[in-house]
Amino acid sequence: MANRRYWNEAMETIDAAELWRLEDERLRWQLRWIWEHSPFYRQKFAEAGIDPLSIGRDSLYRLPFTVKEEVRRTQEEYPPLGGHACVPLEEVVRIHASSGTTGKPTLVGLTEADARMWNEILARFLWATGVRPGTRVWLSVTLGWYIAGLSFYEALRQIRATVYPAGTMEATRTFNVVRRAGVDYMISSPTFVNYLTNVARERLGIDPGSLGLKAMALGGEPGAGVPQIRQQIEETWRCKVYDAMGTADFAPILWTECEAQAGMHFIGQGFVIAEFIDPETGQSIEPKEGLLAELVYTAIQRECVPLIRFRIGDLVRIEGTGKCECGRTGIRIRCVGRVDDMFIVRGVNVFPSAVADVIASFRPRVTGEFQIRLPPRGLPIEPPVPVIVELGPEPGDLHRLKRDLEEAIRSQLIFRAVVQLVPKGELSPTGTMKRQVILREER
Repeated sequence: MANRRYWNEAMETIDAAELWRLEDERLRWQLRWIWEHSPFYRQKFAEAGIDPLSIGRDSLYRLPFTVKEEVRRTQEEYPPLGGHACVPLEEVVRIHASSGTTGKPTLVGLTEADARMWNEILARFLWATGVRPGTRVWLSVTLGWYIAGLSFYEALRQIRATVYPAGTMEATRTFNVVRRAGVDYMISSPTFVNYLTNVARERLGIDPGSLGLKAMALGGEPGAGVPQIRQQIEETWRCKVYDAMGTADFAPILWTECEAQAGMHFIGQGFVIAEFIDPETGQSIEPKEGLLAELVYTAIQRECVPLIRFRIGDLVRIEGTGKCECGRTGIRIRCVGRVDDMFIVRGVNVFPSAVADVIASFRPRVTGEFQIRLPPRGLPIEPPVPVIVELGPEPGDLHRLKRDLEEAIRSQLIFRAVVQLVPKGELSPTGTMKRQVILREER
């Protein structure tokens, strides 16, 4: 078992024509299931004047989008899971809450079959990033309501890895345990790894690279896909860093890098359809290398809370459409950011991830933490844009650092910024907190 290259070779190397046929078959099943069980979608399709039972894979684009605010509203109207829920509560074996990144958290229910589906998808991800039976895994994600902790734990058990379910427990105790027991692999987020790095070095006097980690997979936020941030983590922990991403509404992970790290592979084949649209027009677009697109997901094997053409708000760049050197087929992507995080300065599109890459290149003069201050939504953004940057352990001359940062942003990102330097620790998140890199003024 440990020597095989893929967790599910048939699905991970499936050719495009066969995948299309499978998606068509399962989409038709899903739409009939929804039509029979979901008052939310019956009303939505009726208002759009569409017969969902006439829709197949080639006409999926005709169905209306679903957005997060609709899910929030229907969960208020039909508590707890909403009018898109298709099973009674007695058939629900788990309920998770989303992180609430874009507003009030929504609830996500799983039947036994849905939970098995998540196990399968996550096993594909874990296997692709090097987890095997007996791999000692430091599970450093929240084990509470959040979808990741328990879901990863169940998938790791399926692989028969050795799990350290540390969650986000007090860091000193965690380091004591992993130093005694030894560790091969970590699952976490870039923010929490940054926090652990600071605790190890500054509070405990531990070199993170001495722990013997071989690899870590990071998700939950951009970071591992930003070259400078990835390099910094790899050099600090002396291990390979894999980028991965998913969404609470479909699966904790739906995209992951392989050993080739030539973009993230889609690993939800047979369970979710990944569609690419123009973020401005909403029109479906044919994926081509180098294209910037918004991701849209459609469930095709979901019992409890299926969503159809759900706009998750992630902007991605397509890295490749052919077979990877690892043998996996399908599209590979990099996450650029969120649609609502992109801002425009005099016609130039700016993504926080690009700013992060520039600032991270100045380590150790800076920590890599930063914050962009913007006017209220709807108002034009005029240069210079205020960018707050946290000083690192070796800042050097502060006037020169400020000038160098402003010049790098202007030359590489084509907009003018005014940099404000703040002491180390002022912007750094602690514990499980995520970076808030965009701060908009109130109206």
